Amino acid sequence: MEQDPRHNRPEQNRLSKIVTDWDGLLAAHQDGHGNDMADARNQILMRYAGCVQKYILGATKNPDAAEELAQEFALRFVRGDYKNANPSKGRFRDYLKTSVRNLVTDYFRKKSPDAMTVTAAERIVDDDSPTPFEDLEAEFQQNWRRQLVSHVWDSLKQFESERDNHLYTVLHHRAQNTDSSSKEMASTLSKELDESVTPEWVRQKIHRARQKFAELLIVEVRKSMNSIDEDEIQEELTELGLRKYL
Repeated sequence: MEQDPRHNRPEQNRLSKIVTDWDGLLAAHQDGHGNDMADARNQILMRYAGCVQKYILGATKNPDAAEELAQEFALRFVRGDYKNANPSKGRFRDYLKTSVRNLVTDYFRKKSPDAMTVTAAERIVDDDSPTPFEDLEAEFQQNWRRQLVSHVWDSLKQFESERDNHLYTVLHHRAQNTDSSSKEMASTLSKELDESVTPEWVRQKIHRARQKFAELLIVEVRKSMNSIDEDEIQEELTELGLRKYL
C-alpha cells in the first residue's frame, strides 16, 4: 500500500486538489459575475495552479518565466478561455496539459520569433524534434495519480471519523511500516488506540481497509472523469497504475 502522499516533499504538496471536479469546473465558467461565480473560479484555480506552475517550470527551466506563464494561465482561466473544456470531449487533465503546453510554446515563439538557437525552446517549437515535454508528460501523470490517492486517503480518514472503525489508522500504519508483522502492529496500535488489539484484529482491519480503499478509489476516478462507463474507469485505472489497489 502506497504511503499517504501528503507526507511527501513540500513541492509535491503544492499539487493538492488536482482531481477534476466537473461540477465546480463548469460552474466556474458559466456566465455571470457574482460572488458565487468568483468563488467557484477561485476554487477551481486553486486545484490546478500548483500543478500548472510545476509543469511550466519543468519546460522552461526558468522560475521567472514559469511564474509569468502561471499568472497568464490564471488570467486566461478566470477570463473564461478554458470554458470549452467539457467532460464529453475527454479528460480535463489531458485538456489542461495541452492548454499549458500551447501556452509555453506560444511564449517561446514570441520570445524568439525570427531565429532561435538549438535550445529546449527551439525543440518545443519544432514538432519534428524530441521535446522536453516528453518527460513532463510522465511527471504530470504521476502527480495526478498521487493526488487521486491522496483524496482516497482523505476519504478513508473521513469514513473512520464517521464510523469510529480505525480503518484509516490501521491501513496508514501499515503503509508506513510495511515490514512490521501483525504482532508488532498489534503491540504498537494497542498503545496508540489505548485499547488491547490482537494480531488477528489487525489482519481483519487491514483486509477491510483495503477493500474500502479500493471502493473509494473507484469513486475518485469516476469523479475525475465524470463517467459511469465501467470500461473507461478500468482503462483509467490501468493507465494511471492504480489497479494494484483493487
